Formats: sequence, structure tokens, C-alpha cells
Amino acid sequence: MRRVAIVSGALALALLCSAHVGSPDTYFEGTAGPYPVRVIIRSPSVIPARAEITVRTSGSGVHAVTATARVWNGGERGAPPPDSLARVSGDSTLWSIQLWIMRQGSYAVLVHVTGGAGEGTAVVPYTAVARSVLGMDRTMAVLLSAVGIFLLAGLVTIVGATREATLNPGSAPDAALARSAWRARAVAIVVVTAALVGGRAWWKSEDRAYARALYRPVGATVTIGSTLVLAIDSSEVRQRSWAPLVPDHGKLMHLFLVRAGDLGAMAHLHPVARDSLTFESARPVLPAGRYHAFADIVRETGFAETLVSEVTVGAPASRGAQAADADDATFTGASTGAAFRFDDGTVLTWLGSDSLHAAGGDASLRFSLRDLRGAPLSVEPYLGMEAHALVVRTDGKVFVHLHPAGTSSMGAQQALLAWTPADSVRGAVRNKLERTRGAMAGMSAARTILPGEFNFPYAFPSAGAYRIWVQFRRAGTVHTAPFDVSVTGDAISNATAR
Repeated sequence: MRRVAIVSGALALALLCSAHVGSPDTYFEGTAGPYPVRVIIRSPSVIPARAEITVRTSGSGVHAVTATARVWNGGERGAPPPDSLARVSGDSTLWSIQLWIMRQGSYAVLVHVTGGAGEGTAVVPYTAVARSVLGMDRTMAVLLSAVGIFLLAGLVTIVGATREATLNPGSAPDAALARSAWRARAVAIVVVTAALVGGRAWWKSEDRAYARALYRPVGATVTIGSTLVLAIDSSEVRQRSWAPLVPDHGKLMHLFLVRAGDLGAMAHLHPVARDSLTFESARPVLPAGRYHAFADIVRETGFAETLVSEVTVGAPASRGAQAADADDATFTGASTGAAFRFDDGTVLTWLGSDSLHAAGGDASLRFSLRDLRGAPLSVEPYLGMEAHALVVRTDGKVFVHLHPAGTSSMGAQQALLAWTPADSVRGAVRNKLERTRGAMAGMSAARTILPGEFNFPYAFPSAGAYRIWVQFRRAGTVHTAPFDVSVTGDAISNATAR
């Protein structure tokens, strides 16, 4: 029972606190050279195991798709040869394969497409973690036990019969020979029993070691006084191979506060590093209450994870709020249905709100920004993207930060692409990527015009009530719009990229 409790506790932490809480699959939308691709990586719950990869392609005459899982710092020489995906029957644009993932860690899944327009490769960041310990099916256990008993009985019988091997055909063994045969059987039983006991002890030791290796989140605490402070647990960091953090969408940390229960308030903040384990932000202007805290970070190994905590927000200070990061945003209020109207008269509409929303199926997260007359509007880059979305289940056990490229982290992709065999020194990749933060800030500051049409590739992982916040920048201001959705439990087992 103690072992079961340990394993169950580790599993619960993994399900609640692995990157993108409660939503382990990876969704990616981008290009492989001249070919638009949509990639879904369905994560196994144990490692090693096979991950199911589906790729939807479009473009001129695609005739081959391959995939390779390249582990962090393994390089091209350390990666297996590419595996060819097979076309899914009845759909010429959909390809599928089950790819072996041999160890936990950060991977770049290279999806290579060949067709009439040439060749191209998409790099999809993928974080592989073991989230459970598989138990044996009871029926299979009974069957294997019966077969094992039969084989052991046969082994003991054969050992005893060897004493009679020198007898002539038809001769009966005498009493001395019979006693010798029984002694041989007794020795065989002792040896077999010792082997079984030793084997069971070895197996339980391996089982406990695997359970200890399940992904466990690094602990963090959030406190709010005159400022907000997030502190990563230094004792846990000392026990692990902790790699420096790298910027993701131009920020070292994306912290989301969501009021527990009614989800009636949220904040998207970007605390700055006071030291390597402590981050600080201006106090957000939020209603008092208990809040879920989700902090997205990316290590220089490309390992993306979400730190989970809770914090109580007291009554807002009477004095004005401190100056915050220009990309920070807060929102208080409820959903108004399929369309949300902003104070400036613009309207953001969820085009897929009337679709059937089932766990495992395409979430149809397509949004359109228009004026009151229905004319399309444009937006400016927000953290390097047209828009961002936050998805949270009402119990706080599912959290995901989306953007039009999917769930995969831009920082993880940049870290995986930046690594070279020369980057063996801790912090080398971090230093490379830190130099890109200025470019990202410049892009956000520039008044680049982007279409006000957003599509977020995703599938809800489980049934329940969810709230989605969509964020974008227009006229230099970050706008936030909430949308509610109820997801049924009719899981679509063979859901594919659409």
C-alpha cells in the first residue's frame, strides 16, 4: 500500500503539473518548406513507448513524409534514421506513424515533407515525460501465472527424470534411484524458488526506480504584497540537473493567475528575474480571492514546463498600480456568448462556438475580429504572435497556453535549433537566445499589421466546463475576451489533424 501511495502521488503530480497541465499532447501548425503542415503528437503515459504522430499536409503533390525524434544535445549522429509515415486510408492529405521515444527529455521531432514543390522540414518541440506506471491486466496475470506454474512443474519433473536416464528400456528404478530423483527434485524446487524470489525483488526494485523517475514538477511559491514574487524551490533544484531558463516569446516567464471557482478574473504577467530562482512583478490589479497560478518556463535544453501554485490576493491597494510590463494584461468579467464586444466597439467572434465539442476532437478555436458593421480588422503583434489564448478547466486541473502555432513553445523550438555540438558549456544556448530578446521586443514595439483572424490548433483533453481567454494587441493596447465552452466525454479515439 505504501508503494501504491507513492506511485499514485507521483502520478497525480505529473498529471497536474507537467507542461501544459492535464494536456500532454502536442499540437503544431506551421510550414515544412513550401508545405503547410499540422502535426499532432499524442504522448504515451510511459517511457520508453511509442508516440502516435499524425501529419496533415497541403500543397503540390506531397508523396512522402518522414519523422525523426532527435533528443536534446544528441545531434544528427545521435538520432535514429528517419521513419516513413503511411497515408491514412481514405485521406490523401493525412499521414500517420508510431514513433519510439526511448527516454524522458526534450526532443525536436523533425517532420520532412517531399513533393512536387521540393522538400521542407518542420521542427516540432516535444517534451517526453513518464506520467504513470502501467499495471498488468488481471486476466493476463492469471493466464501468465498458470502458464508459469505449468512450466515450473515441468522443469522439476524433468530434473527428477534425469536420474532415470541411464536405465534400460522397461527397467524400473530401485529405491536408491527413486530417492536420488526426489532429492534432485527438492534441490530444483529450492533453486527455482530462490530464482523466483530474487527475480521478484529485482523487479520490484526496478518498479520503484521507475516510479521515482516519474516527472515531478519543481516546487514554487507565489506571494503578493506590495509586489508579486514567485520563488522556485531551491532545495528541489539542487537535487536535479537544472538548466538555465531561456526566453519564450521574448519573456523568461509567463505567469497566469486565474481566480479559482468562477474563473471570473485572470492576469497574464511577465515577472523579471531578481536572481536565477526568484521572479518579481508589479502587483496586478485583481479582485480579492484565491487564485490558481501557472508559470510557463523553458530551460535551455528545450524542456518546457509549467509550475503550479496557488495564491491569495487581498483587497486592491488604494493607491494607483505600479508600472508593469507593457505586455502584461488583466481581465475581470464573464463570457457574453459567442461574441465579445470591447469598449472601442470592436467585436471578437468565436466562429466555432456552435460546433460539437468532444474530448479528443478538433476544438475549432477560430476567432474573427470585426467592427460593428462587420468589416474585418487588423491587429499588431502581441509577444511575436497575432494572438494568444489561455484555456482553463473550471477545476484548474487543465491549463494550456496556446498561440496560432499550437501548444509547442517558441522558446523550446529556438533552443533546439540553436544547439550545436560546440555548446557543451552550461548556459551557452541561453546566452545565444538572450540576444534575441531585443529583436522580439522590437517586433512587439513595431506597428506591424496582421490579420485579425486567429486559429488555435488544439483538442480538449477531457470533459468538463472550460473558459478560454483570447488576447491580442490593437492600437498599442492588449485586449482580452473570455469564452465559455462545455466539453462532452464522448472521446474521439481516432481524432486526427484536420
